[in-house]
Formats: sequence, C-alpha cells, structure tokens
Amino acid sequence: MITSANLYDYFENDLSEIKNIITLNLKNRDSSTSTLLNSLAATEGKMIRAIFTLIGGSFGEIDKSKLYNIAAGIEILHLATLVHDDIIDDSGLRRGKETINITHGAKTALFTGDYLFAQAFILFSESASRESFYNISKTIKFICQSEINQFLSKYSLNSTILDYFRRINGKCASLFSLSLSLGALDGHADDKIINTLKRIGYYVGTAFQLIDDILDITTPNTVLGKPSGNDLFEGIYTFPLLFEIKNKNVKLLSALESNDLSTVSDILKTSDGIKTARKLAEKYTLKALSLIDTLPNSHEKTILKSIIDKLLKREY
Repeated sequence: MITSANLYDYFENDLSEIKNIITLNLKNRDSSTSTLLNSLAATEGKMIRAIFTLIGGSFGEIDKSKLYNIAAGIEILHLATLVHDDIIDDSGLRRGKETINITHGAKTALFTGDYLFAQAFILFSESASRESFYNISKTIKFICQSEINQFLSKYSLNSTILDYFRRINGKCASLFSLSLSLGALDGHADDKIINTLKRIGYYVGTAFQLIDDILDITTPNTVLGKPSGNDLFEGIYTFPLLFEIKNKNVKLLSALESNDLSTVSDILKTSDGIKTARKLAEKYTLKALSLIDTLPNSHEKTILKSIIDKLLKREY
C-alpha cells in the first residue's frame, strides 16, 4: 500500500531537484525582492502539480533536466496564480502565513505575481517544446478568462451551476490537465496516452475544486491555513450555494437577500448542496480512476491512483 510518506519518498530526489530549481530561479540581485520571493518559496504546498508532471513524463522519454525545469515552471506558475488570487479575494492568509498583499500591499503583490509568471516562462522557454509552450499559453489564457468571468459574476444570483463548472475548468482543472500531460507530450508518448492524461487531469482538477469549495464552507481557518468561508463573503458563489439557490431553499435565499451571510454559511454546512458536491467529486474521481486503468502498467500509474484517492479524502 502506498502511503503519503512513501509517495514523497519515491519522488524525493526529483522533488529536491525541482525545489532547488525554484529557489535558484527566485533569487534576485535586489535583496528586498529576493527576500520577498524566498518567503514565497518557503511556503511550498503539496507540490501535486510537479508530481503530476513527473508522472506524465514517465510515460514518455524526456531528458530529466528538461522535465525538472518544466515541473518547476508549473509550480512557479501555480504560485503566481495564488498571489493574484489573494489580491482579488482580499485574502490575508495562505498556507498558514500572511499573504503578500497584507505584508507588502496589493500593488507589490500584483507585480510579484507578474514577476513569477515571467520567471515561469523563462523556465518553459529553456526546456518546453513549441507545442508545449503553446499549450501552456492557452492554459494561462483560460485561467485568466475564468478569473475575469468570476470577478464579473460576483454576488450574482443569476450565476448557474453550468457557469460554475466552466469557471473551475479554467481556474483549476486546466492546470491539472496541463501538468499531467506536458511531460508525456515532450517525452513523445503515444497520442492516446497524452490525451488520456489530459482528461484525467480535468477530472481530477474538477473533483479537487469541488472538495476545495466544500472545505471552504465546512472547515475552520486553523485547519485550512487560509480564511474559511472567504468565497461566500467575497461574493464568489460555489457549487453548494448555487445548488441551494437552484432548488429554492427559502431560508437560505431570505438570509442571502438580507445579506445575513453568517446564517447562509450555517445553512450550507449541513445542506444538500454539500452532499451533492461531495457525490460529484466522487463521480469525477471515479472517472479519473477508470481512465488511469487504461494506461500502461507502471509504479507511477499506481502512485497516480493513490494520489487521486487521497485528494478526495483530504481535510485541507
């Protein structure tokens, strides 16, 4: 059985190389900028996207140094999106630490996110193929479009569940899909395998975001490492709320119309919206696992199944 510990043990050397690349690429001759970037690098998360890139690469033949650069670029790209997310959401906490927009202000945070995007592209330009570079650019465009749509639809009772899924496809699922397929693409894996990895990434990313939206409602700040309930208070309506609106939960709608968000939050915690979101996350997870079964047998394939199972059961 693969546990969280031996999962990271298997990729320990690879992840160490990727972390070194990230640290090296976030160094800056200006000491204050360097300190700021190093503080970001120190708050690394689970590195799931980097691991996905490594797993995707195992289905092809790609030079390890190129694969590490691409994986590091993906992690820096993800970090850039988080920095910008925190500005948009006016979030003060990320991974248990104060965000840059709190410690240095929104303008500094904005330029820091831009800097990270640029640095990620430098790494991609050094190691990714032209086709991969195109896919990366398309994914960033999709992420940005989804962020714009989310911002323009804040507090809108006209937002639909379909709008929600379109949004999370861009914001979350697209980057999972990209991460899982890039290594295989540049490793010249079979087209069928590459396309399967892309679809797995989309299913996993969708399930991941559904779970994220459940946890945002049901889990306290101390466990999440970021403000819980932030989406609701920022007017970002996620699946559980949209489900209750669609099904005309009178008590919830009344509280929402009177801006009693604490009551809305309390109603959501035990709502059918939460239960349905969890069932959907399980559905997308099963779709991903079913597709994984079609991939060639390997240790990485087994690890991928284990990761996906753990993502569904995570508590933060």
